[in-house]
Amino acid sequence: MMMKALQVVRPREFEPIQVPVPQLSSGDGEGILVRTCWGALCGSDIAFFAGNKRCRTYPLEPAAPIHECVGEVIESASDRFRPGDKVLAIPDENKGLAEIFLARASKAVVLPEEIEDFGAACLIQPLSTVMHAIDRLGDIGGKSIAVAGLGPMGLLLCWYAVFRGAGSVVGIDPCRERCRIAANLGVARTISSRSIEVVQAARLSAGEWNRPDICIEAVGHQMDTINDCLELVRKYGTVVAFGVPDQTVYALEYEVFFRKNALLMATVTPDWSDYLLRALDLYLKHKDELSPLATPRMPVREAAEAYRMYERHDEGVMKALLDMQSW
Repeated sequence: MMMKALQVVRPREFEPIQVPVPQLSSGDGEGILVRTCWGALCGSDIAFFAGNKRCRTYPLEPAAPIHECVGEVIESASDRFRPGDKVLAIPDENKGLAEIFLARASKAVVLPEEIEDFGAACLIQPLSTVMHAIDRLGDIGGKSIAVAGLGPMGLLLCWYAVFRGAGSVVGIDPCRERCRIAANLGVARTISSRSIEVVQAARLSAGEWNRPDICIEAVGHQMDTINDCLELVRKYGTVVAFGVPDQTVYALEYEVFFRKNALLMATVTPDWSDYLLRALDLYLKHKDELSPLATPRMPVREAAEAYRMYERHDEGVMKALLDMQSW
């Protein structure tokens, strides 16, 4: 049996293809087969689409790269899932750009009927990574936090830091629209500038910048912002490396890090079996606040343009969604 899928045949170019429907392995009590309804773009996908991963050759594997998916279970080897269940699931090998994908039961949660907007429910997966990152910081009550980069992940980090009782949260991004959204999510102060511009301003007038206890790098894909965060954080402060790297080796401003007695903390890939359930519970309580981030929504046949818009940071592009039922 065959199904429709997309394949990145060369950087920034998809081709529609037909591939075999994945099969559950005999004796596998963890596998679930899911018919894809929605897929959300992640900043970590863009490097594969754009050809920025030196270790990758093209064409990519069919149906890659997408890992934030909502769909309907059509076959299950796990007693936790039944055919007909709507689920948020992470496809095996990030192969979500297809009509059907295979996933592990430990990387999926059943979505309750009270969820009306299943597209926006894709936010549960990125929210789980944000919760994991903030949890690793321990008690942030009363602490000052700066978030460099207000894409969808940076916005979720800001929102969750406020929710967890941070003393103050500052969002930094050159896009005024993203700063406005951060303010709507409860962020008391935003700075519509690049992080390097904030660094320069702080050097010119030290009293203008109150160095935070924690500075979160939420951009990734380049080497500069992590060094800006090291400059901006206070002595004995913590810099969180949340943004996904494309390069294997980074040019870190080591002496700045060293002289500040700073802590540099990386955070990626939580325990999905725990954090997806926790993120689902949090999302259900706050979906009206968070669901506006799930925009724009485009048919899957326009995937290449959606990826280009996401890569360019076009105005109005937050957590872009692909309608996987519109082949």
